[in-house]
Amino acid sequence: MGDAATIEAKNRSALEAWARAMHAQVVPVAENWWSITYQAEAGLPDGSRVRCRYRYVIPRQAALRRWKRTYVVGLVHAEGQARCHHVRQVIPVGDTEAEERHRAELIASALVTTERHAECGASISNLEVYVVERATLWKPGVARY
Repeated sequence: MGDAATIEAKNRSALEAWARAMHAQVVPVAENWWSITYQAEAGLPDGSRVRCRYRYVIPRQAALRRWKRTYVVGLVHAEGQARCHHVRQVIPVGDTEAEERHRAELIASALVTTERHAECGASISNLEVYVVERATLWKPGVARY
């Protein structure tokens, strides 16, 4: 995927039109509190690949709301003689703080399992949560157990 030529779309409509014309699917490939990057990738007849991207900038007030609802979740598992650490930022939904924290753990565990199982063996059954903290309170390098 790294060797594909990249085209920047001027808006989401342009990206969607490009994807339809190329018979490609639009997927989110990067997300943070202030933007979401969408991408579609397709093969060309000569065997090369081309991708089209669009970065949606989230309006400031909405971005701040997302940041306030985000949890940082740290997970760890044994990988041979080493310990493999994973950190994910998730926005859970819940009626209480305890429910949101629990759902943040579940979402982060599922993400790590899906994204990293083939590379390091991370799975729901071997991941241990070592930190669940609101992003507004989180400080890198300070784990609260």
